[in-house]
Amino acid sequence: MRTLSLKSILGSLVVVVSLLSCLHSAFGQARCLTSDDVKRMLTQVDSPQNILLNKKLRDRLLKLVEKDQERIQNTIDDTTKSADLLKRMRESRQRNTLELCPILKEFGWPTIDLVGKDGVDAAFLLLKNSSSFEIQTDLMPVIIAAVKKGQIPRASFAGYLDRLRLSAGLKQLFGTQVTVDDGFLVLYPIESEAYVDARRKQYDLPPLVEYLRALERVYQKPLVKAPGKMINSFAVTTSIGKSAAAGLFEGQLLDENEVVRVETNLVSLNVSVYSQKLQSHVSMLEEKDFRVSEDGHEETIAFFAATDVPFDLVLLIDLSGSTAGKRNLIQESTRRFIQAARPSDRLAIVTFSDATNVMSPLTTDHSNLLESVGSIEGSGSSHVWDALKFTLDRVVGPKTLDRRRAVVFMTDGFDNSLGVRMEEPSTTSFADLVETVRGSDTLIIPIYLDTEAEFSYNTVQRTAYENARRTLMMLADESGGLYYKAKKLEDLKGVYGQVIEDLGKVYSLGYNPTNSKRDGTWRAVKIEIPNQPDLKTRTRPGYYAK
Repeated sequence: MRTLSLKSILGSLVVVVSLLSCLHSAFGQARCLTSDDVKRMLTQVDSPQNILLNKKLRDRLLKLVEKDQERIQNTIDDTTKSADLLKRMRESRQRNTLELCPILKEFGWPTIDLVGKDGVDAAFLLLKNSSSFEIQTDLMPVIIAAVKKGQIPRASFAGYLDRLRLSAGLKQLFGTQVTVDDGFLVLYPIESEAYVDARRKQYDLPPLVEYLRALERVYQKPLVKAPGKMINSFAVTTSIGKSAAAGLFEGQLLDENEVVRVETNLVSLNVSVYSQKLQSHVSMLEEKDFRVSEDGHEETIAFFAATDVPFDLVLLIDLSGSTAGKRNLIQESTRRFIQAARPSDRLAIVTFSDATNVMSPLTTDHSNLLESVGSIEGSGSSHVWDALKFTLDRVVGPKTLDRRRAVVFMTDGFDNSLGVRMEEPSTTSFADLVETVRGSDTLIIPIYLDTEAEFSYNTVQRTAYENARRTLMMLADESGGLYYKAKKLEDLKGVYGQVIEDLGKVYSLGYNPTNSKRDGTWRAVKIEIPNQPDLKTRTRPGYYAK
């Protein structure tokens, strides 16, 4: 495994800084710092200074950071729309640049002698949260010198390097950077993620999973990993800027044995079709009716079939304390799913609270399943994510061509991880659960048991329930399933037969992708019926090319 040393970063700076200088000259962009300013700051950091602490400057830096953190928190709390978030984050970063630039011009880089340790930390945070890629790259030699002198922690430098790599249009190395989209924290893609914890350890960072859990706790939002390419909204916009900056941040290369290879490139998809007008299943479509694209490139369908297939259906039931008032709804819904199934369909019943219990493995003995419904009782804390991960890993049947697989997930979605104190959370993070769903061919069909009225005592609780609903909707979307909401039994009228029909009738499409690389990247898939705009398709949004 190749490591990233301060020496190698500094060695590549000479070329990059000169390229960036050409970039600024070519486009006539005003720069905050001159080369003489940078040299003076390097001398400040490298040479011991006998100067008095500038308390006024230190307090000024701390106050600016306090305002910056308030703006960030308020933006995340108040904004779920990506466009609004981006606008407010840009404004915040621009303020930091306007405040920091005159300080650097007047005092140079703030050292420990000048402003104390907390003053240095504050200045570095303002620099990292600046809107000026030019200032950030110009100051790289100074920052590296400060890291070597122990004035800036290696862990903080790792976050700075990730921020600059994203600004240059590259993947991050340490997994320190996230954004907010549709109410979720979203982790930007990581270069060779299998080695991220080794890198993090080298730079005094905790394991990635611990860091991500801490982010969820601080911002009270579930976190997911971005599949495939995700462009940083603050990336350098010119091609010259990208090529110049890229030399500074050369990522680790994948070794030959890191790529999982397969013997066939065939991508197979199961597709359901609905009329948006009638909300009823549509049949009798032909191959010529469908159009398939991968990452925006139209693909040629290699095989096509419309068949009735038996399925494996797991009824995964939440028996935690918050759903205690929904026992009748849960039991009756379970009965109706069993009664709606066809003789060849296999069903299983799994219950959970703080532990997961397989009441019945997959079986075609529907009468025996019906007899067991009356014993569906229990209570405890809520490990929603652990239960679904367990079900996908150990209960649903193996992937086969002659059976379809699905999990009907009856829950309020309120995992302990979403609580205020996050006591006894699932060991499975939501991000890892989503990755499991993305790598599976199992449909997730959440039936949201609405318990909010009984348990949403305050704004924090209401936010947690909102997050719970979002997680269930995302699980449905990522798997190609549908999301239902149930407060009472009547809310599910017609759902049982609709789900069974959906699972039992399937259009199977297959294609050999134009992009034949098996590099583990995410490929977005879209299926359309262009000549019948009232028809809507539902399938998985993509796959990992492994």
